[in-house]
Amino acid sequence: MTSTVQLSSARRLVVKIGSALIADPETGDIRDSWLDTLIDDVGRFFARGQQVIIVTSGAVAVGSHHIGKLDRCLQIGGKHAAAAIGQVHIMRAYEQSLARRGFGVGQVLLSSEDIDDQHRHPNTKRTLRQLLQIGAVPVVNENDTTATSDICVGDNDRLAARVAQMVGANVLILLSNVDGLFTEDPHRNPLARLVTEVRCITPELEAMAAHSPARHSSGGMITKLMAAKIAMDAGCEMVIAKGTKSYPLTAIESGGPSTCFIPLTEDRDTCDASAN
Repeated sequence: MTSTVQLSSARRLVVKIGSALIADPETGDIRDSWLDTLIDDVGRFFARGQQVIIVTSGAVAVGSHHIGKLDRCLQIGGKHAAAAIGQVHIMRAYEQSLARRGFGVGQVLLSSEDIDDQHRHPNTKRTLRQLLQIGAVPVVNENDTTATSDICVGDNDRLAARVAQMVGANVLILLSNVDGLFTEDPHRNPLARLVTEVRCITPELEAMAAHSPARHSSGGMITKLMAAKIAMDAGCEMVIAKGTKSYPLTAIESGGPSTCFIPLTEDRDTCDASAN
């Protein structure tokens, strides 16, 4: 189950953090100790001369708990208010953790128009690159406070892939609460196998994702495959890995369980998926 992606050779990486990683699902409290270990990993990458952009979820989850009524906050309008409140807490946590390691932070809230519009796209790309050049870590989220169905990206898996595409990232890492893509739900079938490497998104692979253990999360495995298509088309490798434990990026580099999506190249023209 060793990752075939060499993170140390990537010049620029995008790391997406799921809601359940940044915030305790029961209390809505930010998992500060875990976040510190993630930022330690990010600092180690920067020390190697690499650049890292973080795409974070969790604003609605954190904000709704602060308001106190989760079901009410998830209604239209309430979700926007929860995002506005939660985003402040999320960014404060990132700022404090990064500052302790000598890094600045830049908040970038995006809508689909910021990525798709021919005038906004260059500005968004320029902002992200300028933040990296001055030593500030870009922390990206969708602008959930004003998002509507016609201008929202929809989920942060695809948002992270669009960001990776925009900035020319070499690797996209989706940290979730699962080890990767399984042939079946491993909670129901202990014989289910982890798909360790994917070179093409096939209908069979999509069928696996439909029965993955992450299907009930805000993103789920289906959206991760959508993200993989975007990343692979841009020539960017993608990794899905479990991020619940401390130092999640170190765990990937150490060969921890993951699913690696490898874009096709001119000398690699076969399209298959292996479950090793």
